[in-house]
Amino acid sequence: MRSRAPAMLACGLLTLPAVALAHHSWRAVYDGGEEVTIDAMISSSIYRNPHRTVRAMLVYDGGELEEWTIEWRGGRRRVGDDEETYDLEPGDPVVIEGRIARFPGSKKLQMYKLTRVSDGLTITGRRGRNRNRN
Repeated sequence: MRSRAPAMLACGLLTLPAVALAHHSWRAVYDGGEEVTIDAMISSSIYRNPHRTVRAMLVYDGGELEEWTIEWRGGRRRVGDDEETYDLEPGDPVVIEGRIARFPGSKKLQMYKLTRVSDGLTITGRRGRNRNRN
């Protein structure tokens, strides 16, 4: 009977780059990026690990669509606090205020404020230490 340890180690090492790319420094990605307000349409559900993230289709003037990753920092949770829940659905039109990632072509945006057009539902994200201007 062979040991499973080498196979498990190999699987763990193969997933390490994906985990490293998924979690990043906010400053490394967004500092120096342009602040924008955009019209978009939600294209996926919200993910919560490692950051709160949703995919949205941006609509350009010529009607061209482009899918972007929208990330935000939630409030810090204390033990026993309930997880924040949002009822955003694919197809919901939204207005997003935030900062584009500083790397050209990365299609990422750090969201400060997201407002659903249909009913005014608003989600706000933290800007980081000493950066909230609300």
